[in-house]
Amino acid sequence: MKKIFRYILLAGLSFGLVSCDKFFDDMEGDLSKVAADDLLASDSGLLGLLANLYSALPDMSMSSGDQSQMFANASRSTPSYGSSTGSFWNYGNVRNVNNFMNAVKDAHEAGRLDDATANAYLGEGLFLRACYYFASVRRYGGIPILDHALDNEPLDSDALYIPRSTEKESWDWVIDQFQQAADLMPADQTQAMRANKYTALAMKARVALWAASESKYWNRAPINSSYNAVQKKLTYMEASYAPAYYQQAIAAAEEVIKSGKYELVGQNPSNIDAAVNNFIDLFQNYNTKEGVFGRSYKTGSTSNGNGNQGWGPNQVVTGYLQGTYSVSLNLADEYDNYSDADARARKSGIIQTLMSGDESAYFTDPQAQFTADMVSGYKHYASVSEPFKLKDARFQAWVCYPGTTFRGTVINNEGGMVKPDGSVDIYPGNNNGVEKNGTIYYPYGGAGDQNSFFYKLDKDVNDSNRSFYCFQIRKGLDEGSNNPNPQTPWYNYRYSEVLLTYAEAVAESGNGNAALAKQCLNDVRHRAGFKDDIDLTVENVIHEWKVEFAFENKWSDVLYRRRAFYDPNNTTFEEGTIGKKLTLIPMVDLSGSEAQWIFLRSLPYSATARMHYNGTFRFLAEDYYAQIPNYVKNRIEPNNK
Repeated sequence: MKKIFRYILLAGLSFGLVSCDKFFDDMEGDLSKVAADDLLASDSGLLGLLANLYSALPDMSMSSGDQSQMFANASRSTPSYGSSTGSFWNYGNVRNVNNFMNAVKDAHEAGRLDDATANAYLGEGLFLRACYYFASVRRYGGIPILDHALDNEPLDSDALYIPRSTEKESWDWVIDQFQQAADLMPADQTQAMRANKYTALAMKARVALWAASESKYWNRAPINSSYNAVQKKLTYMEASYAPAYYQQAIAAAEEVIKSGKYELVGQNPSNIDAAVNNFIDLFQNYNTKEGVFGRSYKTGSTSNGNGNQGWGPNQVVTGYLQGTYSVSLNLADEYDNYSDADARARKSGIIQTLMSGDESAYFTDPQAQFTADMVSGYKHYASVSEPFKLKDARFQAWVCYPGTTFRGTVINNEGGMVKPDGSVDIYPGNNNGVEKNGTIYYPYGGAGDQNSFFYKLDKDVNDSNRSFYCFQIRKGLDEGSNNPNPQTPWYNYRYSEVLLTYAEAVAESGNGNAALAKQCLNDVRHRAGFKDDIDLTVENVIHEWKVEFAFENKWSDVLYRRRAFYDPNNTTFEEGTIGKKLTLIPMVDLSGSEAQWIFLRSLPYSATARMHYNGTFRFLAEDYYAQIPNYVKNRIEPNNK
């Protein structure tokens, strides 16, 4: 038995998954020096081994992954829409969890664990292993399925070389593993952050929806049929598979919903401000009512954190990584407006910049193209923040927009001025103030070098804390302090995903409870402050995926599974955004009796001809599958060959 644990312990233990319940408080000492029998003799020893397995899970912290799609971009880089499938090929983790389950079985047979305890641990092991495999299947297609340890096999044994299963077989196996885990695990854990029966069912629903979507839409981006991997169905799905997968997603999600274990925190807020505050608070401390699965980073360690504090605006962040994550106008337009503060029905959220209401045009070189005689055609606002006051509370809570207040500071991000004489100045090389009615106004919104995170032309072209966009991320950043390692939580899985999974599976398949699916869709919207109901349609559900999960890397997942990344040869996808990443240029207009603000739709400066940019956005069919690592050494079929 000590041999079994040797392989686990050599990997090292990490305790990053500690929750407010102090998951591992009863562990003592260095577990790598504890004998295997002693580890199995107590829950603390087994929890120590589990900690290592949990800490290896992918997708458990903030990342800038969504910058690869239409709604975000690195602040000062050339706009990019191309993406590549991430990698997760870690059979070391699989080996560790297989050995862990073997050890649990041995302890059970030896009488050190009763039936219920052994089953609970085995279920948790199945859950963790299924998570590892899900991360691999969605990236590579069919994979080698290894459900037992190979430690006793000779190094020259053919048994060490496991062929790839077909993609469908791989999806089926992962879905079944989550079901087996759910059957073994308890409904509640003594530690809040550990997986339970309903965590496993929620993951089953997520995986089944992925397999269903990919099956239904695989032909949107079919892989070259001459590839061996396609011919052997290692990277191949077809529409006939979809109905069964949708049904599995429906059944699993419905079981989670009807359990009553989770809820949308802050449902039916009294007003817009209450909704905004609910959404801000949700990402400051882990909420176990909404969090189906995730990680709390409040461990007491100042070096342990979630994501990058440098994503915040430079007015409240110090260091060279200021303002490195920008939000495009494309996403801002996606968030609906409320019809008014009381009725709060859905209204188009496309930000009105022109009196004509036609928002299809944008500047490709605003410094050369925008002239003084155009000013009168623009809608004028009384403040720089006015266009956003009736926007979806999720936008207001999760995006730093012009004029918002973050950490007690008004965030200025303007890009020009209409002077009192009517002349226009966009991206001026200086930030000289102009007096109007006793107030001094600045083209970049405030005085001094730290006045704004918006771009200031030429003078600080190499200053990394500037941005080509007027929006930045707020979601997940510490609201209270400039902590270089923010302790805000990460939700790998929120209850709203269960609701939208059910709604999408019903809308796509026509099966399930349509009334419940519509309620699920509208419950997510009502938590955001909307009072009206909308119809259950695929388009409406997809829209909610965009706005509910911005910056949680879920939108990229939607585009992957639905094969909907932008393809210049096929622009008919309702999900895949076509066009260019845009920004707004807020400008104070001092030519009238009072200061007012106008907003110009434009390419960001880095995408203009001045920067010699003429790139196009595209995502090739082959990009939906990553290259198989070490396929020669492992004697398995590669992808895309």
